[in-house]
Amino acid sequence: MGIDQYLKVIKEGVFGRDVRQAIHDGIERVYEDATFDGNTNMEVAKARGVFDTLSQNLLSINANADAANQKASQLTNDKVDKNGAAQVTWAMLAQDAREQIAGTKVAVVGNNAVSSANIVNGSVTDAKLDERMGFGLMLAGRLTIDAKNSTVTLSSGSWFQVGKRKASVNESLSAPLPKEAISQYVIYNDETQELYVRNLRNISNIGNRETILAILYNGVLVHPQSSPFVKTIGLKIGERGDYIDANWGTVIQGQIIFDPKTRTLKSKHEGDNFIIACDGYFIDGIDDFELTFDSPFGRLLLFDRDAKTFQVTTMYSYSEYRRTEIPKTASLIKIAEIYFNEIRHISHERNFVNVDKLASAQSIITLEQLKIDLQTKKTVLVTLGDSTTDALRTTGYTGNVLESLVDKPNSYTEILNNIVNGQKGYSFNHKFYNRGFSGKTINWLRQNLDAVLSPIPETIDYAFITMGINDLVYDASKIKSFRDDHIYIINRLLAKGIKPVLMSTQAEFENHKRFGSKINAIADNIKKDLATELGLPFIDYNAGTRNILNNSEYKIKELSPDMCHFGNLGHQKGAEFLASQLIHQTVVISESSKVGYQNNKVVSDLNYSDYLTDEQDEVKFIGRTDGFDLEGQLNSTQTKTMFEVSVYIERPSIVHYFGDNVILMSNGQTLSDGATLDIGFYRISAKNTPGVASKFRGLKFNLKEV
Repeated sequence: MGIDQYLKVIKEGVFGRDVRQAIHDGIERVYEDATFDGNTNMEVAKARGVFDTLSQNLLSINANADAANQKASQLTNDKVDKNGAAQVTWAMLAQDAREQIAGTKVAVVGNNAVSSANIVNGSVTDAKLDERMGFGLMLAGRLTIDAKNSTVTLSSGSWFQVGKRKASVNESLSAPLPKEAISQYVIYNDETQELYVRNLRNISNIGNRETILAILYNGVLVHPQSSPFVKTIGLKIGERGDYIDANWGTVIQGQIIFDPKTRTLKSKHEGDNFIIACDGYFIDGIDDFELTFDSPFGRLLLFDRDAKTFQVTTMYSYSEYRRTEIPKTASLIKIAEIYFNEIRHISHERNFVNVDKLASAQSIITLEQLKIDLQTKKTVLVTLGDSTTDALRTTGYTGNVLESLVDKPNSYTEILNNIVNGQKGYSFNHKFYNRGFSGKTINWLRQNLDAVLSPIPETIDYAFITMGINDLVYDASKIKSFRDDHIYIINRLLAKGIKPVLMSTQAEFENHKRFGSKINAIADNIKKDLATELGLPFIDYNAGTRNILNNSEYKIKELSPDMCHFGNLGHQKGAEFLASQLIHQTVVISESSKVGYQNNKVVSDLNYSDYLTDEQDEVKFIGRTDGFDLEGQLNSTQTKTMFEVSVYIERPSIVHYFGDNVILMSNGQTLSDGATLDIGFYRISAKNTPGVASKFRGLKFNLKEV
């Protein structure tokens, strides 16, 4: 018993004998300790505490220290993050957070292994976060989701961001887009640089280098709702944007085309731009769009000023409006309201096209604009007609079919193509397509327009509508349907971005089934009036071909072998008449006249201008000779075109030329002085004779007496 115990009994003992005994034993113990082995240090005895010896107490202290050290080492090994600035321990995280981080009860996780954002208070450093967290955000480029053609494309140069990682696309990519009724996910893999589409059944296996760029569900774009870098074709917008009290905006450049039958709205640029105006300012650089809507009742076309995108949303009823507390979205403006196949707006009438309505003032289309296009850029045209367009009586005839194109080298369409491309300054490789169908009417064309145009592989600029012979419009009962069918086709063409040109029928003989005079007097005049009413070009092909039949010296049987359809010669002459209507440089010879250098439709390889002196000019002023004041003069060893002009002879005429040592050609054939030119289109040129002085003043045409 140690001294401490003795002292305790002395202080707390109850019985006197116990206290006296404790005093005795305590004094005795003090004496023994003080004299044991010569040690008189009482502090040593105090340090033993409850142990019999000092060494036992020290061993106990060492054992406790070892245990504490082992516990501290275990806690260090269990830390979630050992290198971040903020150190936390595994024990500090709740059980659900541990399972979110590791998926098991393993304590240590690696970089990119944390797949849940449900970690709070900075308990995990950025290095541990999986980069899949969040959807991909397009920053630049273009993602196109084309539901109509079942494809998605990602353009070269596109950029997107997901989490803290950015990635770019170095080449254009495409992938199929199956039609499915479950959720679909457009995914880009920046490790393999692939684009593909997954669905709800296999999206759970997404990897940490795969980025979701868009989500679709049952033909609806769910994500992103609004992005200037995501274009959709044939998709609806899933989540409606708020439009309460949205301001009205107007289309001031470009067109919005409304098709109530297909419930489609799409844009058309004008002059390479599309511009919306609102509140005294404008927004340009707007991309093309195509949207569909599910019902024709109570829909709004909205424009997001910030994202420069359009969307279709459902209009509130008044009772819904009163019950709904949704704040106004400042970026949205209203462009149009749709109700029961009608579209209402405050834009100019020409900026909206309803394909079911009259096309009046939808756009300015003139024959002069077509002439300009042919001189400045490649232009693609199509002729829509019946057997007179199909070239039924020409050599080697094969009828057109809906499924494919047929070569028709003897048809007026392809002959016209060659004439136009052969003109000086017209070398743009223009293309005229023949889509005439024997025995067909304008109503048939209305029903089959898309199929008729579908084989043409190029964007069509103009369409010539020539129907009317087989429609037999001889009385009032057929006038309305004939007119309405034309209006429908015109609007459909405009909706496709094709400019319509109305053309009267080929001149017809009177026979037991068709009455040529009535066709011209009724059907052709309906088309002429429509062209005036709708602001469209009109070419009077009937007048041109009637003149050929009545006033030319060609044999009628060679022009029209069956007294109805034109043969090879008839199509040649019909094409030449059309060329005179389309080629601006054409000089029309309808009476006795002369053509000299003063005519600005004459072209020449000779040098003459106000920048040259009289001596330098190769076309010189002369005293009036043969009725001409100007004369081209050239003495060269090289052959040059001194004079060239395109003329359309409306009556058979005798041509005389005035010059010396020149070679005169007409349509590639030698033309002698005093030759007769029958009705048609002629490219007449005068070239010098190399090595001698050549002179040329001009041409004179004298109508031939009948």
